[in-house]
Amino acid sequence: MSTEFIDAYSDDQMYLEMLEDLVGSNPSESIVPERIKYSAFSRLWSVMMVGGIECMIKEWARDESAMHDVYSYFDNGSNSERIERLQKAFRLRGIDPKIEHFEDFLAVKYIRNAYVHGEWNPKQREYVVSRGFPGTLMTFEVSHFKRMRSSYLHVMRCLGLANAFNTLLLRKAGHL
Repeated sequence: MSTEFIDAYSDDQMYLEMLEDLVGSNPSESIVPERIKYSAFSRLWSVMMVGGIECMIKEWARDESAMHDVYSYFDNGSNSERIERLQKAFRLRGIDPKIEHFEDFLAVKYIRNAYVHGEWNPKQREYVVSRGFPGTLMTFEVSHFKRMRSSYLHVMRCLGLANAFNTLLLRKAGHL
């Protein structure tokens, strides 16, 4: 893994946000139903969001012993167990992970799984619906897209703070 992938996901995030602004301000797009636009944005965002977060964890925590608890996200277990391990790792560093953002992240991961693999896991779909997202990939609204974006920014903020904390400790110990 290299920064190539982090850079790619970061670029995708910026361009998806710019695309939303461009489409939203283009008069010819005003005839396209919001449901169609935001379903497309949400599906693409889910792929970028989950890939970007998981890539960041791999890049920053894989070979770093002080971040082994963050990397434990990839250890065996259910997706909800993996999210719980990640939240615990952040709390140990004094970072306050907002549970609703992590629950939304898990829902978005399930949405992404359905989209990428071409079918829903029934239990994952049930969880997605319980979080207030649609149970179909075709009916997202602007509010769903905004929640995805908010969840992404929160989880990425937690990852960034954990990485900064780790870097400070390494510098203080003379390892950087």
